[in-house]
Amino acid sequence: MGGADVPPLAAPARYAELGGLPPTWIGVGTHDLFHDEDVAYAARLRDAGVDVSLDVVEGAYHGFDAIERRAGVSRAFRRAQVDALAGALRP
Repeated sequence: MGGADVPPLAAPARYAELGGLPPTWIGVGTHDLFHDEDVAYAARLRDAGVDVSLDVVEGAYHGFDAIERRAGVSRAFRRAQVDALAGALRP
């Protein structure tokens, strides 16, 4: 889990105690190499009482939204990101 000189939150999924973290949006495709890790992290956050929104995009690969910018699925994915950020920043 990283060397002694690596802060625990350098990779948040390595952190043991996740309670008290802010609401979290996680978006991942079913063909993303981080899919299983992201889904497991979302579950750990929920178990710790964190409000989590997990958007899983069927058939999407890592970075699909940057490569296929104009595709409807990419636009919807980015809209979900922006909406989550706007909600987090809204008083």
